[in-house]
Amino acid sequence: MSNNLGLYIHIPFCQKQCHYCDFLTFVGREDQMRPYIDHLRMEIKLHARRSERVDTIYFGGGTPSYLPTHLIREVMTALRENFALSPDCEIAIEMNPESVTEEALLSYLDLGFNRFSMGVQSFDDRVLRLMGRLHNKESVLQKIDLMGKLGIDNYSIDLMFANPGQDFQVLEQDIKTLKNLPINHVSYYSLMYKENTAFYRWLKTGQIKPYNDEVEREMYHYIQSELRACGLQQYEISNFARPGYESHHNMKYWQLEDYLGLGIGASSNIGLVRTTNVPTFEKYYQMVEEGQFPCQVDEELTLEDREKEYIILSMRLLKGFSIDKINQRFGIDFETKYQEAIHKHLQTGLVQIDQGHFQFTDKGLDIGNQFYLDII
Repeated sequence: MSNNLGLYIHIPFCQKQCHYCDFLTFVGREDQMRPYIDHLRMEIKLHARRSERVDTIYFGGGTPSYLPTHLIREVMTALRENFALSPDCEIAIEMNPESVTEEALLSYLDLGFNRFSMGVQSFDDRVLRLMGRLHNKESVLQKIDLMGKLGIDNYSIDLMFANPGQDFQVLEQDIKTLKNLPINHVSYYSLMYKENTAFYRWLKTGQIKPYNDEVEREMYHYIQSELRACGLQQYEISNFARPGYESHHNMKYWQLEDYLGLGIGASSNIGLVRTTNVPTFEKYYQMVEEGQFPCQVDEELTLEDREKEYIILSMRLLKGFSIDKINQRFGIDFETKYQEAIHKHLQTGLVQIDQGHFQFTDKGLDIGNQFYLDII
């Protein structure tokens, strides 16, 4: 394990709640922006004695770009005052197209942001309206053009497939539009129906219908093939990038490296301890004012728990994990300890060993759950 640390900063404010979203977000609570940032800076100071070098910072949400830039500046100032940032630290921010402006982008660049993630979801205006998004295709193209004019090329867009109303023809048009844009990273997610969302309610009342598994798999394979053909190489189940544009921060999640979550509802993973911050403004404010870490969940795992978690998360990566590395990290002989599951799924064709890496095959990426069950 390295001594590097990733930081996740949760900005919970949104201009509008999307119909599929179940993240910890708040609409119409702009009155809390100022006090929230004041208390976020207080929480940052509580962690000031950490000796690790910070090599990734990720502002997520919510919609961080909805927050006024002067408040983002205050957070970045507090981070620099209380943590040791590496010279090549990846500093990323999530944005929605409607809140991307030239003024904001210039401010982010001045603050040291060097990676940008824009939530697009689709280029089809009808699908975007159904999803509850505030932007349209034209505004996305304008903001991508703006980033290019400002010399920004390290940015990613989020897209979704298997949305209501997004049949195969719409997906093909989305991919056609994408292939004509100067995009170096794409996160492409399958829609999931989460409780407490409008989509989930509409699903239960029959107002919308999900695509069946076979159609969804066909869509996924089409995305894989088309993105590969235009030079965007898949490096994780849902992520595609040109060489050198992979997300360093997200790699920490998949490789079970240390990261600290700051802000309400933010999760942390440090050593064998996993924590989650309290989810309400009131409790969060109270705890940081009292000098307490605002954790609601505090769980210490065994090394065995971590080992299995490492296998499951690392298998999301197309390269899987190094057998030598897992042996060294957890003090095991992987091929001996898990020989029954390994042998079984080498035979079923779900996994393979390639140049010392244990990884899913293409078939395993589709139906790898049985392997996970045998590992657990």
